[in-house]
Amino acid sequence: MAIDERPDPVQIIARVGTSFSPEQPERAIQVWMHLAAKAGWDVSRVDEVSVDLDSGECGIVDVEGLRYLVSRGRRVRETLYDDSGGRLNKRPIFGFAAWAEPVLSADSIIP
Repeated sequence: MAIDERPDPVQIIARVGTSFSPEQPERAIQVWMHLAAKAGWDVSRVDEVSVDLDSGECGIVDVEGLRYLVSRGRRVRETLYDDSGGRLNKRPIFGFAAWAEPVLSADSIIP
C-alpha cells in the first residue's frame, strides 16, 4: 500500500464491543494496533509509559516515530437486540471503540 493511501492513525476507529470488563483495555489496544498494521503502518507498543486505565486510556503506541495514546470509550453506534419483553426489539446504542490521539510535546509542535 502506498504511503499516501494509508488512513491517518487518528482516523482508525476499532469497534471493540458493547460491554466493559477489566480485560477490555488490553483487547482494545490490541485490536487498534492490528487495524493500524493492516492499514500499512509500522506500529509498536510503548510499555514504559503509564496510563490511566480508569479514565479509558489503554496505552501508548509508536507509529513510525510518532507516539499516540490509544483510548477506549462509547463512540460508535450499534444495534442492541433485546428480547427480554417476549418480542425482539432493536434499539440504537453506543458501543465501545478504540481510537488514537497524538501525544504532543514541546518538541513535536512546530510553530
